[in-house]
Amino acid sequence: MRQLILISLLLLSSLAFAHRLVLEDPSEVQSLEEGDFNLGAVLFRLPGADNKKLLKHPAYNSLVTDLEKDLEALKTQDSKLGVGMNYVHRLFDIRWLKSPAAKFELVGVVNRMDRTVFNPGTCGEVRLIYRLSYAKTQNQTLIQSRLPMTLNAVFKLPATPLCQAVAKQWSSQQKPPLKSWVTLANLKSLEVNLQAVRWPSTIRGDMGGHAEYFLRVYRLKNNSFVPTAMENTPDVARLQNDSALRAELLAWISTPENIKALDAGTLNIPEKFLTTKSSSFALHGMNRLANRPFDQIFKKDDFKNLKLTDLENIYGPSSFRRRLNDLSCAGCHQGRTIAGFHFLGKDPESTIFANSIFSSQSPHMMQEQKRRQVYFQNIFQGKTPDSSRPFSERDPQTPGPMNAHCGLPGSEYQAWTCAAGLKCVAVVNPETSKEIGECLPEQPVAGNPCEPGTITQTAHSHKDQMKASARTACAGHQVCQTTKVGFPGGMCSGGCENLRPGEACGAIAILQGFNDCLARNRPFGECLAQNTRPAGLQACDDNTSCRADYICNKTQSGKGVCIPPYFLFQLRVDGHPKPI
Repeated sequence: MRQLILISLLLLSSLAFAHRLVLEDPSEVQSLEEGDFNLGAVLFRLPGADNKKLLKHPAYNSLVTDLEKDLEALKTQDSKLGVGMNYVHRLFDIRWLKSPAAKFELVGVVNRMDRTVFNPGTCGEVRLIYRLSYAKTQNQTLIQSRLPMTLNAVFKLPATPLCQAVAKQWSSQQKPPLKSWVTLANLKSLEVNLQAVRWPSTIRGDMGGHAEYFLRVYRLKNNSFVPTAMENTPDVARLQNDSALRAELLAWISTPENIKALDAGTLNIPEKFLTTKSSSFALHGMNRLANRPFDQIFKKDDFKNLKLTDLENIYGPSSFRRRLNDLSCAGCHQGRTIAGFHFLGKDPESTIFANSIFSSQSPHMMQEQKRRQVYFQNIFQGKTPDSSRPFSERDPQTPGPMNAHCGLPGSEYQAWTCAAGLKCVAVVNPETSKEIGECLPEQPVAGNPCEPGTITQTAHSHKDQMKASARTACAGHQVCQTTKVGFPGGMCSGGCENLRPGEACGAIAILQGFNDCLARNRPFGECLAQNTRPAGLQACDDNTSCRADYICNKTQSGKGVCIPPYFLFQLRVDGHPKPI
């Protein structure tokens, strides 16, 4: 079956036409939003409403109340946490969800017919992605920005024979007939991804900073959004404290049928084992124990006697457990993502260049598009599709490009190879297991890591520590931008002269001056203009992704360069004007 998929991928790549499964052009989504698909019209029968007006609706109010309660709970656990630049640990300002200056802006429509396997009796899902944004006057200057929060409104696509009719409706018209699908009757869930906390690198220098993201799934019930079980995301505390329940889950996972489903990425764990609230933690993704819920429940030895032969993605106990983590919400949102997100939307042309994202999709989502195209094309042609999918981190069937995750020598992941001219290098790993590296060139280029290290893992993310290893060399004309000033894993960079293939000229914020400027409540654009310098960086685009923990930023010339995500104003909770 895997060979058939590869053949289909090759055939698909030769076609001039590909189905548009992601609608993200800013002018197109703006037109949809100005029509029937703004958040107020879709969910609350309040077309075009700002967040203050939405608050009058009981369903929206219930959502805000639940998130506010969870944010307040964080403050009771951390005396240094609060809203604003005066705090060293910075909390999301819940008032943005109540402000007349803020709204949820439609940034994308995504076809997920490939998720039929998780939604029996349907033809999969269509997803409307919204970003929290604002327009606020500060010191007589209009400031406009998005914020690190998305709402994903998930709608079930109604079942038809083979689902071919739905595929043809989607692709045979200039625009998909969303109005017939996007209804409250078809609403499956509302998914929230919210940066709740950020610590700057000046406070967490060993890690290059720290951020925490609320992950929530809500169902609409009696005009209220109620937290519901999260797909394949275990209730860690309950399972740790209930040995019988833990044993029951282990037995369920260990059946031959479920081992095959796990390998295929189509496992669907029963709700009795699942949590209703989860968080993910950055930086350094899956190297953090807090992002590996199944590592906190099971040991690798729990899987050592399972028959794990003749599988595509699982090679032994370690990859078995990593695959479980990969299917969880936290694991997925910290495996080859951009600042904890998989889709952020393209910015309007009016966005200030240093706050603008070049590529809206995470490396995982970029990789996924080919598989989704093959799946959709089979449905479109009336054929039976293959629902299997590789790890969200990478597909072992093709050699990894630069920055892809790869298997270090002696690990189970030898199928995770690198393309010609690249080698698998340990950059950041858990102290107890060096298994996954990054594909890097033989000779260093701009953007490559230069401060490798190991993480001492704890289930409490605040207690994780990075132990630095010996620095690795940058090219002769480049220097190592260090972790402690916000470059996780270090980053090789030089001037904009003598740029080599794969490099481009961008700008780096002078961190201390920039943060001091924001603390004085000066506009973002002013602070940026006064506190940046040109730098040679890794070039990136919609086909070339950045390293883990870096994002493709649009430069003043319109090109893409890789920088740490929290250098973008729209991806940090702090430094913005007051919401109200």
